[in-house]
Amino acid sequence: MNRRLYNLHLLTSALRTAGDAIESVALPWSLLDATGSLVSIGGFALFTHLPWIILPPLLGRTLDKTRKKVRLAFLALLLQAFLAVAIVPLSSNVWAFYLVVSGISTLDILHRYYGFSLIATMTLDESELQGLNAALATVGNTVSLVAFPIAGFLAYRFGVRAMFIDAVLLLLGALTLLPYLNVEVKRERTAEKLEEKRLKVDKRLVVGVLASVLLFNFALGSFRIFVFASLRELAGGKVLYGLLQGLTTVGSLVAVAGLTYLAGRKLAGLKRPLMAGMLLQSIALLIVGLPAVIALFPAVFLVGFGGELLNVSFDSLMQKVIPLESLGTARGIFDALATLAIPLSQLAFAWAIEKGMAVLTASLSAAGLACAGTVLSYACFVKLSMTRGK
Repeated sequence: MNRRLYNLHLLTSALRTAGDAIESVALPWSLLDATGSLVSIGGFALFTHLPWIILPPLLGRTLDKTRKKVRLAFLALLLQAFLAVAIVPLSSNVWAFYLVVSGISTLDILHRYYGFSLIATMTLDESELQGLNAALATVGNTVSLVAFPIAGFLAYRFGVRAMFIDAVLLLLGALTLLPYLNVEVKRERTAEKLEEKRLKVDKRLVVGVLASVLLFNFALGSFRIFVFASLRELAGGKVLYGLLQGLTTVGSLVAVAGLTYLAGRKLAGLKRPLMAGMLLQSIALLIVGLPAVIALFPAVFLVGFGGELLNVSFDSLMQKVIPLESLGTARGIFDALATLAIPLSQLAFAWAIEKGMAVLTASLSAAGLACAGTVLSYACFVKLSMTRGK
């Protein structure tokens, strides 16, 4: 049953990802058109991420305590479809706009955590975890590759009204879950040695990496501001932004294809892909601030490639280390802390640029912080390996 639910989750995630593409392009651009201010984009980032700062521990604990987890995923998709419709008439009111965006983001958390917990019920093997997470990422990125350019056109042609299409996709995703609302999602019985395998993993790895990820997320959070700063004066900025999002997805697809291949050959570890992802995204921050618009293309590719290596590996790491009964809560606490850095970064860098700081100077500063976070992560892994005698 868990395998069947996993396959269904691939479908619902694909539909949700297509809707996310429309949200990611139509909503911030409609706000920028209405206000003409980069700070409003920072505000959009704040209210998008605010639920990820406040609610993940609560939502994660709720998911941990609920055996019929499919019901929560169904409810999340259904309510998200309603809010996608509601935001269209409310888009002229900035504060109402921000509140609805927060609601959409809250429901997105619940659906993502459902899939995260579902995968953790299926295996404890590193390569298998990497394979399952990489397959989910592959589906999402493949859909995004097609959806983002279309979303750019829809935003250019219909503005915020493109959210009606988002609502239809989310509703379809909710309806696919109807036959499974009474199914219990739980870990199938495994050999006792597999339980011990989870418990023997040194949990200091998660704790040690936390500080570095917080620093790294603050640095990387600025990337979107640099892209908007380069595109806001272009007449076709919306369409180009959609194309750049597509290129980011190409980078992500290349990364997950590599991880899937390595997982199939039982060669997909957790630490090296994670470190490589952080390094590549640090390089992207060095490039994105260059004054030529053409520099955005390699920058967004590296952000997608490195980000997928980092995200898939970190998901697998937590699923392996944290016991299932507390996995949602642990992930929620981590996400709340890590996400806090992103809107603060976007607001800070947007304010600095509008006060006269050169985009190149700002991007070099962000790259320096990202490199510091990467070095700190590497130091944590080295210390852990020395402690374990490796």
